[in-house]
Amino acid sequence: MIKVRYVFFLLSLLLIITACASSPAASAPAKKVDSNAREASFFHFTPDRNGLVFIGAAGKQSKEKDSLRLALEDAARQVALFYSVFGEYAVRTDIGTGLFDYSRETATTLLYDEEGSSQYVESLQYDPDTDTILIENGFFVRATYPLTLSAPVSYRPKYSGADRKPDWVTHPPNEIAGYEVGISYSGRHSYLSDAYKNSRYNAVYSIIRSVNTSVRGTSLSYEVASGGSFGYKAASNNVNYSYGTLNGFYVLDTWIDPKSRAVWTLAIADRIK
Repeated sequence: MIKVRYVFFLLSLLLIITACASSPAASAPAKKVDSNAREASFFHFTPDRNGLVFIGAAGKQSKEKDSLRLALEDAARQVALFYSVFGEYAVRTDIGTGLFDYSRETATTLLYDEEGSSQYVESLQYDPDTDTILIENGFFVRATYPLTLSAPVSYRPKYSGADRKPDWVTHPPNEIAGYEVGISYSGRHSYLSDAYKNSRYNAVYSIIRSVNTSVRGTSLSYEVASGGSFGYKAASNNVNYSYGTLNGFYVLDTWIDPKSRAVWTLAIADRIK
């Protein structure tokens, strides 16, 4: 009886080993996914007939459903930005008479219907299996909203190197399909989602500054007592002021530097008003 049980045990063990050896999971190694390529493809898109794609960003929450909810709300704010956004950007530079008398101050204003953006959330379309990505502590969702650009755009950047760096970072296009172009940058933040949002808003200022900037300045020169290096000193004050309303503001591409986690943004908009 003991021998029969022993033989049965050996036969069972042999069958288990054979099944494991012949199973696809055991014989075929898992495919490796290039995370840099995955990030690059996730953040680039060309508008199609299904609508415009808006990527919402949020900090990672303890519950994924909360991360998704916050990211969708951010995507809805981008829909509001698309309809209309007013921006102001001012830089004041003061240069005094002393060697170290220099100061530079920047002031910005961004106005859009942020409160009313909640109405767009329910109309955002996305696939939870393919349209979400978690990068470090940042949660992102690709959502489509039924909108169209005033003119079609077909723009495909070229990527190079292991970092998948797009060519528009080092060779910015002057225009794309007749649209104004903005390229912006944001350094690393504690949350990657914050760097992403900051870079996106900076793209608004980039477009406004490139097409509507006025300069106002004052200067003062006066003679000094003998012994001065050049016999005179000068003080100046300059203000660069940009403002305008953009319609059709739309992010075409985003690149996240895999080393520094700085974020670059390529955006377009209709002619400034």
